[in-house]
Amino acid sequence: MYEYFDLSNLPVLTSGRRTLQVSSYDRRYENQDWGNYLYDIDETTSVIFDDPGCGCIKSIWMAVPSKEAYMDFYFGGEETPRYTSSLFGFFNGECAELSGIGNTFEERGHWELADCRCGNCFIQIPYENGLKIVVRGEEKSKCYYHIMYESYTDGKVCEKGNRDVFEKAFSTERIPKAELKKYTIAKHYNDFYHLKESGVITEMTLRVPADLDLTKLMFYICWDNARVPQIACPVPDLFAQPVRWENINSYAVSSKIEDGYVTTSCYLPMPFFEHAYIGVINLTKDVYDIEFGIVIEENNYDRNEVGHLYADHKAGPTVLFSDWDIGEFAGRGHVVGLVQSCCGGVGGGYCEGNEHFYINGERSPRINGTGTEDIYLGCYWPNMKFDSPCAGCVNDVYIEAGGDLVDSAFHPIMYYRYYLDMPIAFDAGIKLRVQHGAVCQNFSDYTTTCFSYRKEEPAYTVSDYIKLSSEQSRLAHSYKADGAEYTLEGKLESDMRAPVLLETGYKTEKGSVSFTVAVKSDNCGVILRRLYDQSVSNANAKVYVDGEYAGIWNCCNINTHFVFTDSDFHIPSVLTKGKGKLAIEIRTEGTYTDFDYTVLS
Repeated sequence: MYEYFDLSNLPVLTSGRRTLQVSSYDRRYENQDWGNYLYDIDETTSVIFDDPGCGCIKSIWMAVPSKEAYMDFYFGGEETPRYTSSLFGFFNGECAELSGIGNTFEERGHWELADCRCGNCFIQIPYENGLKIVVRGEEKSKCYYHIMYESYTDGKVCEKGNRDVFEKAFSTERIPKAELKKYTIAKHYNDFYHLKESGVITEMTLRVPADLDLTKLMFYICWDNARVPQIACPVPDLFAQPVRWENINSYAVSSKIEDGYVTTSCYLPMPFFEHAYIGVINLTKDVYDIEFGIVIEENNYDRNEVGHLYADHKAGPTVLFSDWDIGEFAGRGHVVGLVQSCCGGVGGGYCEGNEHFYINGERSPRINGTGTEDIYLGCYWPNMKFDSPCAGCVNDVYIEAGGDLVDSAFHPIMYYRYYLDMPIAFDAGIKLRVQHGAVCQNFSDYTTTCFSYRKEEPAYTVSDYIKLSSEQSRLAHSYKADGAEYTLEGKLESDMRAPVLLETGYKTEKGSVSFTVAVKSDNCGVILRRLYDQSVSNANAKVYVDGEYAGIWNCCNINTHFVFTDSDFHIPSVLTKGKGKLAIEIRTEGTYTDFDYTVLS
């Protein structure tokens, strides 16, 4: 798998890579985002991570990790943990192999009477035959966490990332190399570059007076003769400064204020194959004098394997009880960055709300986190100013408000998050949402700019569907289950306005479930999606395709408040390519529930 801390790998779209997250989000969708686990072993021991397959943990974040709670890593079903440490010690050198650069413990918030420290570990933890992480001890109930990881459907073991590349990203001070030219920006459209060749822009650099407000200037950038710009965002947002200029020393962006001027650069690679147009639209009648330049390098990418860089911008007031809409994109690709500003204004308050990322048309969020400020690897708003290769809070609203918590909400805060640890991959579209306030109850003003590499054509489309409440659908797909039919009423895990479903399906306590599904013969693998009941403990189930073992379907999260959720099982192409029909058998030694199946191929 690619090392994305090497920015040149960011445009490359990989197949067979599922991106997932587990976290301590409140299963009631309120705001108690701590002490919640996948499941409990006993009163003092709980599981925070459990993947029986092949994968790699890319980052671990925890707020207020305790010295009195402990974490054990069990690899491949081993009875003795390979790593053991206190939660506090994990980020402070107790695990020698997971210590050093890329594993930090810092104070990142100002909230009164709170221990506003959090740990961030970006040292990769690969596993071949499963990994389980448990937390234990009386203090475990205070644990906030989210763990981002990849699961590999082709069974290939992830090698640890290149240490030199990793350390370079965490220790390099970026120095811009672009040759700057002076431009006068008049109203309406302003042309910068027409490039009629192949190339990769590896740096965009801007130099302007530090007090100059460019939020009404919009980049208008088209790759390869696109009629609609792939990059359409306010000029400062490209450089992770949506409100005003500040110093940033990150790896994907940098900014330095000196002698009354700011020099700011974006280093996200921007490949094009035939043509690139770079322009700026001035939404005012004012005239701006700026300096701007780019660095172009040779394009050695395979056009079939990379996506264009997109920047999609949203701005406006939040809507009560509805998640903030970051964006919804078709096709295949991966999300590599977010830039956000929040201001409470008259309504007062923002942040808190959890992120909800829906991938490949899932009805439930696969990325479901613990708070807006936690997306950006901080904790306990208002956040201190900090920057890192992957995330940062660009300004400190608490200091700007003179140490007044209430007044802090009247000052817009700026964040960035670059997923150099793990771009969020999608094969058939993605929908990104985030709450505002604990339960989307705040009147706030938000802006977000989402950076992604993508192609407009999806890698997967729906090829079949089984509705288990329909006898006709069951017969058409030769559905059989050793379990009994049952009906369940409850909410679908999604957001504050989650629909209540009344579904009839099957509960198999021990035995097998089998059916046939139609797939496209020219497939590159198949996604089997199941709606199931997560209010009960679903056992691991072995999946067979045409009699051949395909892997373990793991649905270990328990939520008794939002009982319906989707789960995807990826079938590798070696078992599906060239076939138009698959015979599926699922064998379970415990409880297995199902209500419908969606097949993407």
